[in-house]
Amino acid sequence: MQYGFIALACVFASTAAAQVGGYLGPGVLSRGAGDIGTVNGEQVDLRFFADVNAVYDNGLQPFSVDSKGNLNEVNGLYGVQADLGAYGTHKWRQATLGLDYHGNFYHYTNNSAYDGSTQNLTLGLTYQQSRRLSIDLRQLAGTSSLGYGGPGFFGNTLVSSDAVNQPTTFLFDNRTYYIQSTMDVNFIASPRTTFTAGGDGYTVRRDAAGLANLNGYTLRGNIQHRLTKTKTIGITYQHMHFDFPPAFGQSDMDVGEGFFDTSLGRRWTFRISGGVFAADVEGIQQITLSPEVAALLGQSVGLRAFSRQDIYPSGHAELSGRFKTSIIGFNYSQTVAPGNGVYLTSRTNSAMGTYSYTGVRKLNIGVSGGYNDLKSVGQGIQPYSQLTGGAGFTYGITRVFHVVGRYDARHQEIDIYNFRRTSYRATLGIAFSPGDIPLSLW
Repeated sequence: MQYGFIALACVFASTAAAQVGGYLGPGVLSRGAGDIGTVNGEQVDLRFFADVNAVYDNGLQPFSVDSKGNLNEVNGLYGVQADLGAYGTHKWRQATLGLDYHGNFYHYTNNSAYDGSTQNLTLGLTYQQSRRLSIDLRQLAGTSSLGYGGPGFFGNTLVSSDAVNQPTTFLFDNRTYYIQSTMDVNFIASPRTTFTAGGDGYTVRRDAAGLANLNGYTLRGNIQHRLTKTKTIGITYQHMHFDFPPAFGQSDMDVGEGFFDTSLGRRWTFRISGGVFAADVEGIQQITLSPEVAALLGQSVGLRAFSRQDIYPSGHAELSGRFKTSIIGFNYSQTVAPGNGVYLTSRTNSAMGTYSYTGVRKLNIGVSGGYNDLKSVGQGIQPYSQLTGGAGFTYGITRVFHVVGRYDARHQEIDIYNFRRTSYRATLGIAFSPGDIPLSLW
């Protein structure tokens, strides 16, 4: 599927005939090329890299239990990891293409049973068909067996609006495959007003038979109007559908929000939105059986189907600053999420801060941290929460060779079940990537 999208992108790009970069209307919700493949918000030429690292993992949470029925935890894995990747943008006269690919292959010398790989592709195309019509296309695809430290999966971006790579996608470190295809059409009615319609289709598959998979789609439309050169208002509506094969239920959500965007001086931008989402959820719920039924069946718990409708608040706030060599951002959102295979349709609160610095000569540094939680809609299970943090650097020792390193940590909690786990990963190695600017991975 992803190769077909690449071919489609090339066809669009080869037919371009007028310079992209002119005024395209407010464009604040663009999902095409966007910031894919950029460094500190600046477009860069295509950059390839390969590296070899020493790797250390601690606190892996596989989907398995020991002989006593307790969840397994794997500590002290060490070995070697090889990474391949490419990022950057390319512009034609009528189109812009953004690419971000990062994959790795890791081998643990003390326990090869946990060897694996992580692959992540993000590809975006913005095509200006005419002065009034532009098309945004985006493709995500990948696989991972680690819920933390996955290159490109969470990266150093703010909280993701994509369904398949939410920070809460993983509870267990279990092999997962995901793909999401996006298309939006923007009609520029006037220099101040733009109408957008589009949607996403997505799927997540998990190797563990006891975890729910995901099929879903999102349909959306919005109107945005520029009040002044620096201020934009608008409204947006989304309809989302999740189902959880093989037989865990389904849900439909309708989300309506108003939003406001503004520039705060030359460097800072601020965005805020607010509204509600209405959820119609069907699924399976665990219940405590009455003493009489428990005595009859020889078990104290059972399952029943449920159907419920609820309305919850939703909103989003984002502050970001772009400077000559760095970018900083803070984000908070309250919305609906498809869960992680145990938690299904859920309310989620997410907060994240990121900072990335790319020097003019040798150094790139990235730091990020955040909080996320899931509160199930209808399953009757306790909330899940996690704290994440990470930092990485690249340093050019020559024009083609770079020292690279990264550290990531994740803490998970489900209070009532006394589930508290902390995982972390560290890598350090040498990368090969010819170029005149620092290698920017974080």
